[in-house]
Amino acid sequence: MNICVHTSPGRRGEAEPHVFYLGGHRMIVAGILGRWVEHPNRFYQVSCDDGRCFLLRYDAMRQIWQLAGCYRATAVSARYW
Repeated sequence: MNICVHTSPGRRGEAEPHVFYLGGHRMIVAGILGRWVEHPNRFYQVSCDDGRCFLLRYDAMRQIWQLAGCYRATAVSARYW
């Protein structure tokens, strides 16, 4: 699914996702959990301020962003006595 992503300069000088829009909702990226390159794509595993995590793919040849995956962060396990 193609999505609209706003980027900002990252620590490496490359554009990193900062905000993206999903179904009309503005998703604020709270942190980048991982990143890797599989030419011609760049992948970013991000966490958002609502606790959900997403995998975003940037196709450098076509210059488009895509949603590659979505999952919720795991909850802290409860203590058992």
